[in-house]
Amino acid sequence: MKHFVFGYGSLICPQSRAITAPTLQDAIAEPVVIDKIERTWSARVTKKQARSNAGEDSRGPSSASNGRDHIRGWTPMGVRFRHGAKCNGVLIHVDEKELMRFDVREGGYVRQMIELADIHGHVDSDKLIDESMPLWPTSSMEVVDDDVSSFREKLALEDVKCSECRRVFQKASEMRRQSSSTSSECDSSQGSDDIAVWVYVQSENFPAERSFPITQSYLDIIMRGCLSISHDFARRFLETTHGWWHDGLLDEKDHETGTEQILEDEQKTDIGKNERRSIENHHTWVNDRHAPMYVRADSEYSLENGEEIDELIKEHHPHAFQR
Repeated sequence: MKHFVFGYGSLICPQSRAITAPTLQDAIAEPVVIDKIERTWSARVTKKQARSNAGEDSRGPSSASNGRDHIRGWTPMGVRFRHGAKCNGVLIHVDEKELMRFDVREGGYVRQMIELADIHGHVDSDKLIDESMPLWPTSSMEVVDDDVSSFREKLALEDVKCSECRRVFQKASEMRRQSSSTSSECDSSQGSDDIAVWVYVQSENFPAERSFPITQSYLDIIMRGCLSISHDFARRFLETTHGWWHDGLLDEKDHETGTEQILEDEQKTDIGKNERRSIENHHTWVNDRHAPMYVRADSEYSLENGEEIDELIKEHHPHAFQR
């Protein structure tokens, strides 16, 4: 069995990957798009957990010395399965020993299998626009134009360097064609006997909040990874990530968040006013570049490249920096 891990947060970054998974330092990570997975700011790390994870590195969330007495931890990335959603990230080939190490490292997350038919290679927008192609791949649940789909898949395979990942893309393409055929009874949810693609899903969902904020130092690491692939990939990360604000991320079965009033206000008034209210009362973002809370932060990179990252964020979340 060939095993693959879908990295959707800090694992996108090669430098972070080398720290969290040293055996994967030289592994090729192929950019991908996954159907029916939605990325959200919805996991949770307490200060105690951060110190434990840091080991000898003492750079845990030391909030008291930086006017952050109210901060009890921080909110890293999570995902959830949702029809109609799309999520970009990287596909990493791992052996069984490395997979077991991931299981240990990803405490608070549960490993779940991704349907092969939902996996697509990433193609930058400029190539797709030049060919008058849709920016996002067609889902296995949608009506497929065989010519368009085949050409997009051909573009996606052009830059693939990992031979094992290439097999995944080819198998996924084959399964989509089978499932879209009117003469086939193939179930698009079926897997492969020799390929397993895994994603780590948080055990519980918690939206970011004032005492468990989104930290800029962590976001910078993810953006560093995205930018190492392309600016287009980074923009798609920002487009497809949810939960930047305390804005009703969780459904009724999840923890009470107190966001119902925000949603009610959004129905009653214009978006701008609702965003201002969210900024004033529900801001969940901390700029910690000068005193990082994330244990694997790279302050030098953040300070040197922060302006470029901030400009990209402003394109998609223009109110993020209005403290």
